[in-house]
Amino acid sequence: MNTHIPLTLIGISHKTAPVEIREKIALSKEEQVTVHKRLLDAFHLKGILTLSTCNRTELYLSGDLSENELQHIREWLNDFKQTSYFTQEQHTYVFQGKEAVRHFFDVAAGLDSQVIGEPQITNQVKEAYHLAHQGQVTDALLNKLFSYGLQAQKHVRSETFLSDGAVSVSFAGVELAKKIFTSLADKTVLLIGAGETAELAALHFLDKGVGRILIANRTFSKASELANRFKGEAYELDELKRILTETDIVISATSATEYVLTREMVEPQLKHRPYDPLFLIDLAIPRDLDPELNELDNVYLYNLDDLNEVVQLNLERRKQEIPRADKIIQEHVREFVNWLSTHASSQIIHRLKRYFDDLRKAELKRLNSRLPEEGMEQIEYLTESLVNKILHQHIQLLKKNIRNPELYEQYLEFLHELYEIDK
Repeated sequence: MNTHIPLTLIGISHKTAPVEIREKIALSKEEQVTVHKRLLDAFHLKGILTLSTCNRTELYLSGDLSENELQHIREWLNDFKQTSYFTQEQHTYVFQGKEAVRHFFDVAAGLDSQVIGEPQITNQVKEAYHLAHQGQVTDALLNKLFSYGLQAQKHVRSETFLSDGAVSVSFAGVELAKKIFTSLADKTVLLIGAGETAELAALHFLDKGVGRILIANRTFSKASELANRFKGEAYELDELKRILTETDIVISATSATEYVLTREMVEPQLKHRPYDPLFLIDLAIPRDLDPELNELDNVYLYNLDDLNEVVQLNLERRKQEIPRADKIIQEHVREFVNWLSTHASSQIIHRLKRYFDDLRKAELKRLNSRLPEEGMEQIEYLTESLVNKILHQHIQLLKKNIRNPELYEQYLEFLHELYEIDK
């Protein structure tokens, strides 16, 4: 069914532009609010939704737009961001109608993400919608687009493995640790280093419910800062030997030029924990952890290459889920289009009813002073019956032509010219 969908998408993403361009066209929340108001006022749109993340900036515009109006909006965006990228075809994509709907559903489900299936985009879509909805700049079309898009995302997530498995090395390390220990609730993790990688690892471990976090760093103040953020404990690097006896998992990510942990440092500490496994993850280049550690009993050492193999395997598994996810998305797009067809017809029928009822009441008012009350009641009943019969014919023709877009548009044009009913 080729139902007319008055929706236009203008976007720039990681697929069409490098980060140097994406950062220049990104919209802050304050800028999004400004864009909402100014575009609605200037171009008489029915609704607008903006989605701006590190990987994409997209505008979903509800309402019929001519090519000329669309070009003016792109030029306006250029002026607003002091750039020319919104009119550069190699960087900007424009989708309309069903294509725009499909793209939104793909984005919400993580199918269009740089890392397929990543869950963060769903929250970003929710935040974008709530910003627009709270600003009262969404209409029925955009409200339903968001609702159906979220349903599609939930269906994809529950029916496929598109979001399963670690696809970052820090998360892969956490997943491996969970497989070895089953539960992390009573385990202690030691992070060596206090940079971005250590921070990500801390976030992942907290999410998995680890019992205790220790952070050791060459600069104690940085270790202390990170420990405060994640309710952990900070240590100097020269305390490593002592705290190893309390540790189940070690993740090391420093910029050191020599091994931070050697066999000679670790082996004596194992006597204090003869039956407890020690899980070591080396995320540094050059490596932080002595490869000979892997020769020790109950010690499991993984480096970046090991984790990258896990990540690549998980990414490949996610790619294999795309056809299943695609079928689910297609079904939800069909459901959205069906809703829109019904909604559009009901709106037209409502306008027709109001038009005929206003006409009927105006004529009855003229007769009211000239006829007795009993006669007016009969005429009112007669005119209501007549209007309903006329409406019935129009309603039947609308339903008959709704699956033929060309005939449907022609009939809407006929109604518009005959009764001044908006399409």
